[in-house]
Order: sequence, then C-alpha cells, then structure tokens
Amino acid sequence: MSKKRNIFKRAVRAAAITTAKVALRPREAPLPPREEIRKVLVVKLWAIGEYLMATPAFAALRQLFPRAEVTLLAGTAAAPLAAAAPAFDRVWTVPEELFVKRRVGKLRRLRKRLGREKFDLAVIFHHAWEFSAFAAWTDIPNRVGLDRDGDGFAHTVKVLRLKRRHQVEEYFDLARACGASGDPGPLTVVSGEEAEAEAEHFSREPPFADSAPVLVAPGGGVNPKTRMEAKRWPAERYVKLVNILKADYNVALVGGPSDAALNADVAAATGVADLTGKTSLPALYLLFKKAKAFIGNDSAPMHLAAAAGTPTVAFFGPTDPKVNGPWHTPTLILTHETDCHPCYEDGYFPDCDHRRCLTAITASGAASLIYDFLDSLDAGC
Repeated sequence: MSKKRNIFKRAVRAAAITTAKVALRPREAPLPPREEIRKVLVVKLWAIGEYLMATPAFAALRQLFPRAEVTLLAGTAAAPLAAAAPAFDRVWTVPEELFVKRRVGKLRRLRKRLGREKFDLAVIFHHAWEFSAFAAWTDIPNRVGLDRDGDGFAHTVKVLRLKRRHQVEEYFDLARACGASGDPGPLTVVSGEEAEAEAEHFSREPPFADSAPVLVAPGGGVNPKTRMEAKRWPAERYVKLVNILKADYNVALVGGPSDAALNADVAAATGVADLTGKTSLPALYLLFKKAKAFIGNDSAPMHLAAAAGTPTVAFFGPTDPKVNGPWHTPTLILTHETDCHPCYEDGYFPDCDHRRCLTAITASGAASLIYDFLDSLDAGC
C-alpha cells in the first residue's frame, strides 16, 4: 500500500470514528453478574487463521457461560471450521462483504435480526472501528471488544491493545475481560464425521498411502478483506526447495482455492502431488495430523497445521512471528533479519522495493535448516 493511500485511509478512519462517537454516544460500564448473561453473541468474521487463533478464547467463553446460549457470527470462509465447534450453540454465517464493502442495506437487516434475539453480551474479535460501531448500533447492552488506537470506542468494556503481543494472547484477553483466568491452550478444531470420512478417503491414496508426507503451501495471504501476497516466499524458491526435499521426503502441495494457479505451477515444475482445494478445511486439518511436517508462509494453512500439532516450518517476512507465529507446536521460523522487519502493522504494508526479509533466504539455505529441524524431531522420538 502506498504511503499516500495509507495516510488517506487513516484520515478517513479518524473522521468516521469521530462521527460515530457523536451519533452513538457510547459509555463504558462493567459487565453484570455472570449468571445474568443468558445470550452471548461472538463476532469473528475473518480470516481463517484469525478464527483459529481465537479458539482458545472461544473455549474459555464457553466455560464462563455454560448455561448461556452462545451464537457465533462467522464469515463464509471460517464457517466450515466452526460448524462442529462445541463452543457455540449456533453459527450464523454472513458474507464478509457486508463489512468489507459496508453493504448498508444488508447491515440494517442483520441489525434487525440480531435485535430480535435480545443478546445480553457481544464479544467482538475485531480491531476495526466498524465492528465497534455496529455492535453499539444493535443495542446489545454489554459489548466487550479490542481497542486499537481508539477503534473500540463504542465498546462498554475495552481491551487495550499491547504492541507485539501474540494474537492468541490478545484474543484471550477478551475472555479475561469477561472473567476467564489462566492461559490460553492450543488451537482447536472439531472436525465432524463428514470430514473424518473425507480424510480417511484421502489417507488411503497417494501421497498419504506411501509415507507421512511433508505438506507444502507456497501460497496464502489472501482473505475476504485483503490480499497480502507480500507475505509469500518467492514461488521459484519453493520449486527449488521442493525439488531438494523430494529426494528424501514424500512431498505434496496444499492450499485454498485462491492458491490453485500458483500451486499448479509449482506442481508442474516439481512433479509432486497437488491437493490444493481438493479437501474441506476440517478434512485438511485431519490430514495435517497424519503429516510429517508443514512448510509454508504466514497463512491459514500454517495455523491449521499448528492446530493439528504438526511440526511447522514458517517463512515470515513483513509480518511478525511474535504476533502471528504458529502456536503450541514444534516450529522453525525462517526469516532474514533486517532493520525494517517486521513492517506490517494494522493492515498496512509500507512501500518496499526489496523484501529482503524473504528474498535473502535461499532454497539451499532453507533446505539445510529444514533438514536439521526434521532430524531433530526424529531424534526426539
């Protein structure tokens, strides 16, 4: 994103927040006793990786309100992972474009639907000011949410953002604000019977029928809100890396529908199996549990692999592994330290004509570190 566009977007955001503050007149207030909260709305629309990093907080909220009805407002991308989640009694799916493109008419209809439910509490897992304003607009009396530089102005309970804090911890702070204690556990996915049958089918076929594969995801960085291909290690390096690794390991490619073209090119150049877009997210999670390791960028597949407990090799460039790195799984972070790394902040990438944080990592150098990492795991078995 150019510097001029960055400044313009920040100015628009500041003006919108000021206007909304005047219109909504929000007031902070403590939460009522826990037993008085009968209906809870959890809002987490994007992205898949963020949904996964919120799962420890979801579990804590379920424990806090065991007798309440807990509803998740989810986007279409993450909804398949939420379908069987025990943290929620109901999952309402809405297209992310309602908030991304601010579809006012559809937002009004959603507001009416939420208003009819008479929720006692909303927990907002988003930084953007639009979600704070929307939650207040629904007249839900108690609203717990993140406050990044004033973005959470309409929440009745604000959770201040701390710099360079892991996203899992930050989301868990929302549960703490509702009364939870302790530390966040691992990321969780409940797959469901359909996904189990799907994964069982794939496990009987190559590449899983041969030996536990190393699953590689060269893509990522695309979600309903933004495209962040700048997070990707170069595709030609993945080709060289896969060609090195396939001499010793069973290697296959994975990813989502937006990665199909990229992964097809890598598959054609390496001859390895390509599972991109061929499985549901819950089934891919189960396949990760059968894999030897995962290699990829800061992406949804990386977090899904971490949820499965799969040893994870992750390339990090503009984004910060201390904030978005794999959680609770054996991990190797590959990045080239520079004075400007990490540079991504609050949805913005500064102008960059080199990306040395990623481009300085060679395929042979990465392969050497990956072999050492995998050998150390084997030695620990």
